[in-house]
Amino acid sequence: MFENIIGQRQVVASLSAELAAGAFPRASLFVGPPFAGKLSTALEAARVLTCAADGAWGCECPACRKQRELVHPHTVMLGWRYADVEIPASAAALQANRGPAARYLYLRAVRKLLRRFEPAVWDADDARMRAAQEKTAEVEEMLAPLAPGRDLPAADELAALTEQAGALCRELAQSVRSDLVTVGQVRLLSAWARVTAAGSGKVAIVENADRMQESARNALLKLLEEPPEQVHLVLLTTRRSSVAPTIISRLRPYLFPGRSPEEERAVIARIFRDESGRFADLRGFFLAWREISPEQIAAAARSFLDRALDPEAGLELPEELSAVIDRTRGREAAIAFLEELSAALRAALRGGGAGGDLLESWADAVRECHSRIETLNVAPATALLALAARLRERPARGGRLE
Repeated sequence: MFENIIGQRQVVASLSAELAAGAFPRASLFVGPPFAGKLSTALEAARVLTCAADGAWGCECPACRKQRELVHPHTVMLGWRYADVEIPASAAALQANRGPAARYLYLRAVRKLLRRFEPAVWDADDARMRAAQEKTAEVEEMLAPLAPGRDLPAADELAALTEQAGALCRELAQSVRSDLVTVGQVRLLSAWARVTAAGSGKVAIVENADRMQESARNALLKLLEEPPEQVHLVLLTTRRSSVAPTIISRLRPYLFPGRSPEEERAVIARIFRDESGRFADLRGFFLAWREISPEQIAAAARSFLDRALDPEAGLELPEELSAVIDRTRGREAAIAFLEELSAALRAALRGGGAGGDLLESWADAVRECHSRIETLNVAPATALLALAARLRERPARGGRLE
């Protein structure tokens, strides 16, 4: 088990031992930075927990076959994810390498999005969700020719199919206006969890568990206080400090440290079949699929600081940043930008370019902006303009970072 996880040896060893001994907790929290393998690990744990045999990596029981294709009815997912770039990256891998591994990679990437629109976690009476579920059914029809055991379509047909499916997936991703897990979703999840599953247990995976409505947190707490038999709840987060303490107290934590540069490059080469060597890390790889270059983000961060600290400049976003936000879903580009801005402030602090206390306060402002976008779902442009105004309240000497 867990042969598909690159790196994370310590946590994989712990999980393997607990699953083999039947000691995996009913409620757990996977904590770590983006691209650390948390969801892939959770899905592999779900495969083992629902396996009709011993959970071995190559098991061919019906449950394991369904889990590999992400169609097992006893596993559900909710919470948001960067599916908008994982899907085209996986499609490119499938077109370049038509082997079984690339086929599974693409099917799973698409279904990581589709499974979040299931009636088990979305209210089918919501007109917007009914429209989304019609699109998911349409995409599933497109995936049928790619099912394991069938001959793949010819190269041009495959390219057209994945492009059409990708367009529908982008529409689905854009139909969700909030990244927050809602109370309605948690209530539906609770109802699903309490329906007895014949033959195996159930696994619910909640991604970005730190981004929940307060009422959703309260509803989840009730489920955690009295979890049904044979149900495992796996919560994922990049920000443990933003998960409610009352929820954390009922979860067993598992730490996923950031992968090394070598491990991230191995993921790009071995999982996504890109051996070009163009990308230093997974962040740069996925930014490229959004047509965002790290250099562009770095330039935008520098321009943003200069504008924010120049009392004569207008409070507006740099043109290059506005362009990126306009053509992407917005939040992901803004978060990448804030990460670069934090790095610029850390570099200035090390170099003594401005007062240490001042730079620390700016860093706090950047973290607060990050939280407003990720946790409170504030529009990225609004949050970034508010950040610029706050930085301008206490400008550095000469109005620029040295």
